[in-house]
Amino acid sequence: MILFHPYQYRQENGCKARLFPNRGFMIVLRSRSPRRKHVLESLDLDFRIEPEDIDESSLKNEHPLEYLKRICLSKLGTRSEDEFLISCDTIVVQENSILQKPENFPEAMEMLERLSGKTHKVASGLGIYYKGLERFAFEFSQVHFRSWNHKQIREYIEKYSPFDKAGSYGVQDKEGPVQSFDGSYTNILGFPIRTFFQYHEFWKKYLKGNQA
Repeated sequence: MILFHPYQYRQENGCKARLFPNRGFMIVLRSRSPRRKHVLESLDLDFRIEPEDIDESSLKNEHPLEYLKRICLSKLGTRSEDEFLISCDTIVVQENSILQKPENFPEAMEMLERLSGKTHKVASGLGIYYKGLERFAFEFSQVHFRSWNHKQIREYIEKYSPFDKAGSYGVQDKEGPVQSFDGSYTNILGFPIRTFFQYHEFWKKYLKGNQA
């Protein structure tokens, strides 16, 4: 089952109305990901991009969710009372092992061959900070890969260069390996919209603190 998500609805129905009025307030996105940038643009939120560079290596015996939380909160960087900070990270998890971004072609091949014909989990985490409030949240989705051979995997990597993607693939790639998925599309893409908008205390402060 594929669940409803706001991003897809807005794209398919040509919605142009702003979800929030323009109050001259700027969200700071701590990510270089063009996919996260595209999601926030689709929501018509005012934001600027200021990535925080950190060491994203996992620690020995670190649980995937512990890793995700540590990375997301670290990516928030220096906190400022006047800024609404959002950090993100996405991991692919198979058999309790984290598959991060591949460093080279052979590593991408190895990851995709490992995932071929199987089901794995994708977790996207959010770090959120505003006016003294800090939260971490995450969302899980399940992704079902089609079975494909060595030649097909090689051709996919050559065409899409998925070296900036956890697990070496993009759910949005038309000729990609994803057969189906359960859960949120934007979560797999790298930004869990539903989880983001569940933090009402942040949006209450956001709207109250930035009224014209």
